Amino acid sequence: MQAVFSQLTYAARRPVRKALPLLLRYLVVVAASCLLALVISGSHAHAAVAADRSAPGPYAIAVSESVWRDDARMRDIPVRVVAPVLPAAKADKPGGLTPVILFSHGLGGNREGGSVWADHWASYGYLVVQLQHAGSDEALWKGKSLAEIPAAMKAGMTAQNLISRVQDVHFAIDEIVKRAQAKDGPFAAADPARIGMSGHSFGAQTTLAVSGQSSTSARGVSGLDKRIVASIAFSPNARTKSNLDTQFGGIAKPFFSITGTKDGAILGDDTVYTDRQLPYQNMPKGDKYLVTFKDGDHMVFGGHTMRGPRPAQRDAEIRSAVKAATLAFWNSTLRNDLAARDWLRENFKDSLQPGDAFEWK
Repeated sequence: MQAVFSQLTYAARRPVRKALPLLLRYLVVVAASCLLALVISGSHAHAAVAADRSAPGPYAIAVSESVWRDDARMRDIPVRVVAPVLPAAKADKPGGLTPVILFSHGLGGNREGGSVWADHWASYGYLVVQLQHAGSDEALWKGKSLAEIPAAMKAGMTAQNLISRVQDVHFAIDEIVKRAQAKDGPFAAADPARIGMSGHSFGAQTTLAVSGQSSTSARGVSGLDKRIVASIAFSPNARTKSNLDTQFGGIAKPFFSITGTKDGAILGDDTVYTDRQLPYQNMPKGDKYLVTFKDGDHMVFGGHTMRGPRPAQRDAEIRSAVKAATLAFWNSTLRNDLAARDWLRENFKDSLQPGDAFEWK
């Protein structure tokens, strides 16, 4: 009986022994497939992250417009305020305060300038204040003939207007602090300790000035505002090509410069896109970034509605990349998000198109 049982046991084990190598091979194939899938998914993950950051954020936004009065200078500053609609529990809890970003429009613009960027940032929980600067705003060209506009625009690009813009930024930050302390409307959740500055074209010059650029055109007026934590300049420029290391060597805060290969002269000057790379190239190391988009022109970086025939696909690609990169920059600098910093430094370039260039130092 024992012999019969042994034979049966042996017979039962034989299929298992034969099946075991097959099972092992199957498991190896499954494991290899999973690893391959992980590698493949990883190769697309960074592009997916970029797509996620360029998509609208989790918060609805509320837009309001008003005019702030600087009594000391007898000057009105129209503003567009874009606020995230935060759940009460988030806004009221410790650490639930919202970083604030200012945006300065280009020559001949208004408080609508930068709305594409402002609305995007606000949808991710940032409070954005878009400034309008009298003397270099839309009043330069409104009501004038096409023949009159170029000269009128050039007349607005003055050292005095740059000084006025810088003072507008100082006043706006003062006002933000006051309104935050008073728990005034959308500023009730604002965090004045985390302020970012940004601007396009003349607004980029304004951004450079309040971020620490040394310029003789400021007539001795210090532009640096130490309350600004980090800055983004869309279409920056080194309008004076001398002493570049002195001009930009004092910009110690995190700074992101954004331009394109067609981002050249606007008012008939000799500006070429490489001039717009000079501020970055002459800033000291430490959280400095530069992206140059192939075929990106001056208008695409303004963040406003563009009229006339445009390269729609390229505009969309650039705007998508700008949204993703700038959001990562703000998250890194204003929220101390190390994952966002690492993605910007190491993986943002993977989402760019051929001919685009990104660097950091």
